Amino acid sequence: MVWSTMVKCTALICVSFLLSSCSTSFFRGEKTPAAKDESRTTTATVKPDGLPKDQLIQIQKQIDQKDQAIHALQEKITSLEQKMAAMEKKQSVAVQKPEEKPKLPKDPPTDLAPPQLYQKARNLMLENDFDAAGQLFRSFVQQYPAHSLADNSLYWLGECHYSLKEYPKAATVFKELVAAYPTAQKVPDALLKTGYCYLSMDDINRAHHYLKLVLKKYPFSPAADKAQEKLSASE
Repeated sequence: MVWSTMVKCTALICVSFLLSSCSTSFFRGEKTPAAKDESRTTTATVKPDGLPKDQLIQIQKQIDQKDQAIHALQEKITSLEQKMAAMEKKQSVAVQKPEEKPKLPKDPPTDLAPPQLYQKARNLMLENDFDAAGQLFRSFVQQYPAHSLADNSLYWLGECHYSLKEYPKAATVFKELVAAYPTAQKVPDALLKTGYCYLSMDDINRAHHYLKLVLKKYPFSPAADKAQEKLSASE
C-alpha cells in the first residue's frame, strides 16, 4: 500500500508539472526557438487575440505531446496498481493458515466380540493411533471386566497414555491394573512402568519405590532386570 501511494504521488507531480508548463507557455505567450529566430528577421503579424498563428500551432503541438505523455503515465499507474494488488493478494494468501479439521472421536465398535475388539485396539496401537486404541482398550475393560484379556487391555491402555506422554494418567492406569488384577501376568510390568512414569515426572522418590517393589516382589522376572538398570542409572 505504501508503494502504491508513492507511485500515485509521483505520477500526480509529473502531471502537475506538465500541465503547469503547458499553461505557463500558453498564457505568457512564450515563443518557441523557431519563432524567436523568425522574429529577428521579420515582424510577425499579430492577430487580434495577441498571438501569431504559427505560435498557436506550435503551442497546440506541445499540448498534444504532453497529453500523450499524461496518457502514458496514467497507463503505467494503472499497470503498477494492478501488479501491487496481485502482490498483496499473494502475500495475504501466504499468511493465512489452512483450516485444520477437528479430529472427531472414534466411537468404539460395540458389536464386536471380545477377541476382535481387543485385536482391533492392538492393531490401532501398532499403527501409533494411541488415542483411538486407548478408547477401545478402555471400552473393553468396561464391557468385559471379567474377561481373560481385561488385564492386558488395561495394561495397553496405560501404554497408550505413556506413549502420548500423559504420564499421570498412565501411572493411574498401571496402578489400577495392580489393584484390580493383583495376580495378573502383567502386574510386574505395570509396576515397572509406574516407576518409569514417575521418573518422567521427575518424582525420583516414588519412582524408586515402585522400581524397588518390582525387585522385591518379582526378583526373577524380566521386569526386575529393567528395574535394576533404571535404579543404577538414576542413583
